[in-house]
Amino acid sequence: MGKNNVYMKHWLSDKGRFADLINGSLYQGRQVFTAENMSVEDGEQGLVLRKTDGKEIAVQRYRDIMMKADDGTRIVVLACENQDEIHYAMPVREMLYDALSYVDQVNALRKNHREKKDIKESAEFISGMKKMDLLSPVLNIVFYYGEDEWDGSLDLHGLLGLDRIDYRMLKKYVPNYRINLIDPKKLENLECFQTDLQIIFGMLKYRKNKEGMRSYVQNNRSYFAQVDQDSYNAVRAMLGSEQHLKAVKAKAGGTVNMCKALEDLYQD
Repeated sequence: MGKNNVYMKHWLSDKGRFADLINGSLYQGRQVFTAENMSVEDGEQGLVLRKTDGKEIAVQRYRDIMMKADDGTRIVVLACENQDEIHYAMPVREMLYDALSYVDQVNALRKNHREKKDIKESAEFISGMKKMDLLSPVLNIVFYYGEDEWDGSLDLHGLLGLDRIDYRMLKKYVPNYRINLIDPKKLENLECFQTDLQIIFGMLKYRKNKEGMRSYVQNNRSYFAQVDQDSYNAVRAMLGSEQHLKAVKAKAGGTVNMCKALEDLYQD
Protein backbone atom coordinates (compact mmCIF):
# COMPACT_ATOMS: atom_id res chain seq x y z
CA MET A 1 0.00 0.00 0.00
CA GLY A 2 1.52 3.31 -1.11
CA LYS A 3 1.85 6.39 1.07
CA ASN A 4 -0.90 8.29 -0.73
CA ASN A 5 -3.28 5.36 -0.34
CA VAL A 6 -2.58 5.32 3.40
CA TYR A 7 -3.36 9.06 3.59
CA MET A 8 -6.64 8.59 1.74
CA LYS A 9 -7.61 5.58 3.82
CA HIS A 10 -7.10 7.46 7.09
CA TRP A 11 -9.02 10.47 5.78
CA LEU A 12 -12.05 8.62 4.41
CA SER A 13 -12.21 6.15 7.31
CA ASP A 14 -13.90 8.87 9.35
CA LYS A 15 -17.48 7.59 9.51
CA GLY A 16 -19.09 10.99 9.03
CA ARG A 17 -16.88 11.79 6.05
CA PHE A 18 -17.39 8.36 4.49
CA ALA A 19 -21.17 8.57 4.83
CA ASP A 20 -21.07 12.07 3.32
CA LEU A 21 -18.97 10.84 0.39
CA ILE A 22 -21.58 8.22 -0.53
CA ASN A 23 -24.62 10.40 0.19
CA GLY A 24 -23.25 13.39 -1.71
CA SER A 25 -21.87 11.59 -4.76
CA LEU A 26 -24.44 8.81 -5.25
CA TYR A 27 -27.64 10.16 -3.68
CA GLN A 28 -27.41 13.93 -4.39
CA GLY A 29 -27.06 14.73 -0.70
CA ARG A 30 -30.00 12.68 0.56
CA GLN A 31 -29.04 11.28 3.98
CA VAL A 32 -29.30 7.60 3.13
CA PHE A 33 -26.44 6.66 5.48
CA THR A 34 -25.40 8.32 8.75
CA ALA A 35 -22.26 8.02 10.86
CA GLU A 36 -24.33 7.04 13.91
CA ASN A 37 -25.51 3.86 12.18
CA MET A 38 -22.14 2.83 10.77
CA SER A 39 -19.46 0.54 12.19
CA VAL A 40 -15.98 -0.13 10.83
CA GLU A 41 -15.46 -3.65 9.49
CA ASP A 42 -12.31 -5.67 8.91
CA GLY A 43 -11.36 -5.20 5.26
CA GLU A 44 -9.63 -8.58 5.02
CA GLN A 45 -11.55 -11.13 2.97
CA GLY A 46 -10.65 -14.55 1.71
CA LEU A 47 -11.58 -18.14 1.05
CA VAL A 48 -9.84 -21.43 0.41
CA LEU A 49 -10.67 -23.42 -2.72
CA ARG A 50 -9.98 -27.15 -2.91
CA LYS A 51 -8.99 -28.54 -6.34
CA THR A 52 -9.92 -32.02 -7.56
CA ASP A 53 -6.41 -33.23 -6.73
CA GLY A 54 -6.83 -32.18 -3.11
CA LYS A 55 -4.59 -29.13 -3.30
CA GLU A 56 -5.89 -25.95 -1.70
CA ILE A 57 -5.74 -22.45 -3.19
CA ALA A 58 -6.12 -19.44 -0.89
CA VAL A 59 -7.78 -16.31 -2.29
CA GLN A 60 -7.24 -13.28 -0.08
CA ARG A 61 -8.01 -9.61 -0.67
CA TYR A 62 -7.95 -6.44 1.44
CA ARG A 63 -10.50 -3.66 1.11
CA ASP A 64 -9.20 -0.14 1.66
CA ILE A 65 -12.32 0.78 3.64
CA MET A 66 -15.27 -1.35 4.67
CA MET A 67 -18.13 -0.40 6.96
CA LYS A 68 -21.52 -1.78 7.88
CA ALA A 69 -24.56 0.50 7.93
CA ASP A 70 -27.34 -0.75 10.20
CA ASP A 71 -30.26 1.57 10.97
CA GLY A 72 -32.42 -1.12 12.54
CA THR A 73 -34.41 -1.86 9.40
CA ARG A 74 -31.70 -2.14 6.78
CA ILE A 75 -28.15 -3.53 6.75
CA VAL A 76 -25.78 -2.58 3.92
CA VAL A 77 -22.07 -3.32 3.53
CA LEU A 78 -20.24 -0.21 2.28
CA ALA A 79 -16.80 -0.55 0.72
CA CYS A 80 -14.30 1.78 -0.96
CA GLU A 81 -11.17 1.37 -3.01
CA ASN A 82 -8.83 4.37 -3.33
CA GLN A 83 -7.05 4.74 -6.65
CA ASP A 84 -4.43 7.27 -7.74
CA GLU A 85 -3.74 5.30 -10.93
CA ILE A 86 -6.10 4.07 -13.64
CA HIS A 87 -6.83 0.34 -13.27
CA TYR A 88 -8.13 -1.12 -16.53
CA ALA A 89 -9.31 -4.36 -14.89
CA MET A 90 -11.20 -2.58 -12.11
CA PRO A 91 -14.64 -4.11 -12.90
CA VAL A 92 -13.17 -7.61 -12.47
CA ARG A 93 -11.23 -6.61 -9.37
CA GLU A 94 -14.29 -5.09 -7.69
CA MET A 95 -16.48 -8.01 -8.76
CA LEU A 96 -14.11 -10.37 -6.95
CA TYR A 97 -14.15 -8.20 -3.82
CA ASP A 98 -17.95 -8.16 -3.76
CA ALA A 99 -18.14 -11.90 -4.41
CA LEU A 100 -15.88 -12.52 -1.41
CA SER A 101 -18.15 -10.35 0.72
CA TYR A 102 -21.16 -12.43 -0.26
CA VAL A 103 -19.25 -15.68 0.29
CA ASP A 104 -18.41 -14.49 3.83
CA GLN A 105 -22.10 -13.87 4.48
CA VAL A 106 -23.12 -17.29 3.16
CA ASN A 107 -20.46 -18.97 5.31
CA ALA A 108 -21.68 -17.07 8.38
CA LEU A 109 -25.24 -18.26 7.76
CA ARG A 110 -24.06 -21.82 7.23
CA LYS A 111 -22.12 -21.74 10.51
CA ASN A 112 -25.11 -20.33 12.37
CA HIS A 113 -27.45 -23.01 11.06
CA ARG A 114 -24.91 -25.71 11.83
CA GLU A 115 -24.73 -24.56 15.45
CA LYS A 116 -28.53 -24.42 15.75
CA LYS A 117 -28.94 -27.73 13.88
CA ASP A 118 -32.04 -26.38 12.17
CA ILE A 119 -31.23 -27.47 8.59
CA LYS A 120 -33.75 -30.11 7.53
CA GLU A 121 -34.48 -30.07 3.81
CA SER A 122 -31.95 -31.31 1.26
CA ALA A 123 -31.89 -27.97 -0.60
CA GLU A 124 -31.03 -26.24 2.68
CA PHE A 125 -28.34 -28.82 3.39
CA ILE A 126 -26.66 -28.30 0.00
CA SER A 127 -26.50 -24.51 0.30
CA GLY A 128 -26.26 -24.18 4.06
CA MET A 129 -29.04 -21.59 3.85
CA LYS A 130 -32.76 -21.55 4.44
CA LYS A 131 -35.14 -20.35 1.75
CA MET A 132 -36.00 -17.22 3.76
CA ASP A 133 -32.37 -16.25 4.49
CA LEU A 134 -31.29 -12.96 2.92
CA LEU A 135 -27.83 -11.50 2.33
CA SER A 136 -26.91 -7.87 2.97
CA PRO A 137 -26.29 -5.77 -0.17
CA VAL A 138 -22.72 -4.67 -0.84
CA LEU A 139 -22.32 -1.11 -2.15
CA ASN A 140 -18.83 -0.55 -3.51
CA ILE A 141 -17.29 2.71 -4.70
CA VAL A 142 -13.97 3.51 -6.38
CA PHE A 143 -12.55 6.84 -5.25
CA TYR A 144 -10.22 7.93 -8.07
CA TYR A 145 -8.05 10.96 -7.32
CA GLY A 146 -5.42 10.56 -10.04
CA GLU A 147 -4.39 13.38 -12.35
CA ASP A 148 -5.23 11.71 -15.68
CA GLU A 149 -8.75 11.34 -17.04
CA TRP A 150 -10.14 7.89 -16.22
CA ASP A 151 -10.39 6.11 -19.58
CA GLY A 152 -10.99 2.56 -18.38
CA SER A 153 -14.22 0.60 -18.65
CA LEU A 154 -16.81 1.22 -15.94
CA ASP A 155 -18.51 -2.15 -16.33
CA LEU A 156 -17.78 -5.74 -17.23
CA HIS A 157 -19.60 -5.53 -20.56
CA GLY A 158 -17.30 -2.71 -21.62
CA LEU A 159 -14.28 -4.77 -20.61
CA LEU A 160 -15.59 -7.68 -22.68
CA GLY A 161 -16.31 -5.47 -25.68
CA LEU A 162 -19.89 -6.70 -25.98
CA ASP A 163 -20.86 -3.68 -28.09
CA ARG A 164 -18.90 -5.20 -30.98
CA ILE A 165 -21.20 -6.47 -33.71
CA ASP A 166 -20.12 -10.09 -33.41
CA TYR A 167 -20.67 -10.10 -29.63
CA ARG A 168 -23.95 -8.20 -29.24
CA MET A 169 -26.04 -11.38 -29.16
CA LEU A 170 -24.27 -12.28 -25.90
CA LYS A 171 -25.07 -9.02 -24.11
CA LYS A 172 -28.51 -10.12 -22.92
CA TYR A 173 -27.25 -13.32 -21.32
CA VAL A 174 -23.80 -12.41 -19.96
CA PRO A 175 -24.31 -10.82 -16.51
CA ASN A 176 -22.91 -7.33 -16.17
CA TYR A 177 -21.08 -5.72 -13.26
CA ARG A 178 -20.71 -1.95 -12.92
CA ILE A 179 -18.32 0.04 -10.75
CA ASN A 180 -19.32 3.29 -9.02
CA LEU A 181 -16.45 5.60 -9.92
CA ILE A 182 -16.13 8.85 -7.97
CA ASP A 183 -13.69 11.41 -9.33
CA PRO A 184 -13.68 14.42 -6.95
CA LYS A 185 -12.27 16.71 -9.67
CA LYS A 186 -15.41 16.19 -11.77
CA LEU A 187 -18.06 16.62 -9.07
CA GLU A 188 -20.28 19.60 -9.83
CA ASN A 189 -22.97 19.82 -7.13
CA LEU A 190 -20.67 20.31 -4.15
CA GLU A 191 -23.54 21.63 -2.05
CA CYS A 192 -24.65 17.99 -1.79
CA PHE A 193 -21.82 17.42 0.70
CA GLN A 194 -22.26 18.42 4.35
CA THR A 195 -18.77 17.83 5.76
CA ASP A 196 -15.41 19.32 4.82
CA LEU A 197 -15.58 17.25 1.62
CA GLN A 198 -17.42 20.19 0.09
CA ILE A 199 -14.64 22.70 0.65
CA ILE A 200 -11.78 20.31 -0.16
CA PHE A 201 -13.38 19.05 -3.37
CA GLY A 202 -13.94 22.68 -4.32
CA MET A 203 -10.22 23.28 -3.89
CA LEU A 204 -9.38 20.55 -6.40
CA LYS A 205 -10.92 22.66 -9.18
CA TYR A 206 -7.83 24.87 -8.91
CA ARG A 207 -5.15 22.18 -8.83
CA LYS A 208 -3.57 23.61 -12.02
CA ASN A 209 -4.36 27.26 -11.26
CA LYS A 210 -1.95 28.68 -8.70
CA GLU A 211 -3.61 32.07 -8.30
CA GLY A 212 -7.09 30.56 -8.32
CA MET A 213 -6.11 28.18 -5.52
CA ARG A 214 -4.51 30.95 -3.50
CA SER A 215 -7.69 33.01 -3.78
CA TYR A 216 -9.90 30.02 -2.91
CA VAL A 217 -7.87 29.18 0.18
CA GLN A 218 -7.88 32.82 1.34
CA ASN A 219 -11.64 33.03 0.85
CA ASN A 220 -11.99 29.95 3.05
CA ARG A 221 -9.24 30.88 5.48
CA SER A 222 -11.29 30.01 8.56
CA TYR A 223 -11.14 26.36 7.50
CA PHE A 224 -7.70 26.10 5.91
CA ALA A 225 -5.94 27.89 8.78
CA GLN A 226 -6.60 24.91 11.02
CA VAL A 227 -6.92 21.77 8.93
CA ASP A 228 -6.63 18.44 10.74
CA GLN A 229 -3.57 16.37 9.89
CA ASP A 230 -5.47 13.65 8.00
CA SER A 231 -7.18 16.24 5.77
CA TYR A 232 -3.90 17.99 5.04
CA ASN A 233 -2.25 14.71 4.02
CA ALA A 234 -5.26 13.82 1.86
CA VAL A 235 -5.10 17.21 0.10
CA ARG A 236 -1.41 16.64 -0.61
CA ALA A 237 -2.25 13.25 -2.16
CA MET A 238 -5.13 14.61 -4.27
CA LEU A 239 -3.23 17.65 -5.54
CA GLY A 240 -0.59 15.32 -6.88
CA SER A 241 2.50 16.43 -8.78
CA GLU A 242 1.14 19.87 -9.66
CA GLN A 243 1.55 21.31 -6.18
CA HIS A 244 4.12 19.38 -4.11
CA LEU A 245 2.86 20.57 -0.74
CA LYS A 246 5.48 19.85 1.87
CA ALA A 247 4.94 17.37 4.69
CA VAL A 248 4.04 19.39 7.78
CA LYS A 249 3.69 18.10 11.31
CA ALA A 250 0.54 19.24 13.09
CA LYS A 251 0.96 21.86 15.79
CA ALA A 252 -0.56 21.69 19.25
CA GLY A 253 -4.22 20.82 18.87
CA GLY A 254 -3.56 18.49 15.93
CA THR A 255 -4.09 21.05 13.14
CA VAL A 256 -2.05 22.39 10.23
CA ASN A 257 -2.09 25.96 8.87
CA MET A 258 -2.56 25.16 5.20
CA CYS A 259 -2.67 28.83 4.25
CA LYS A 260 0.92 29.21 5.41
CA ALA A 261 1.96 25.95 3.74
CA LEU A 262 0.63 27.20 0.39
CA GLU A 263 2.31 30.60 0.77
CA ASP A 264 5.62 28.87 1.49
CA LEU A 265 5.10 26.76 -1.63
CA TYR A 266 4.44 29.80 -3.81
CA GLN A 267 7.46 31.65 -2.45
CA ASP A 268 9.64 28.66 -3.24
